[in-house]
Amino acid sequence: MQEVRFYLAECSLKEIRKKHPQGREFFVIDIGKIIKDLGYDTKSLTRESEFVINYTIQKKITQGIYSTKCNGILVVYRNISDSFVQNLEIFLNEMEEEIAYSIQTLK
Repeated sequence: MQEVRFYLAECSLKEIRKKHPQGREFFVIDIGKIIKDLGYDTKSLTRESEFVINYTIQKKITQGIYSTKCNGILVVYRNISDSFVQNLEIFLNEMEEEIAYSIQTLK
């Protein structure tokens, strides 16, 4: 069974790389960048835009899980909420292939 380590950081990618130089070894999911790249503004999200953002994040997570070049997945976003963590756990538990995972917050 594959084990995946998730690291959640409530700051920018630049800030976390200064604090944790080993962050370069992680598969990075920058949620703020995803939202920006999709052309959305966090102040005016609709249910449809939230769906697209969530789908894109899930695709990146799946990509990170199957990447063999990293030591974990680093999720970067200034506003990581408890519901994000709960939804992440639900997503991971419902994956077709069973994986073991741990979720840790980086300060």
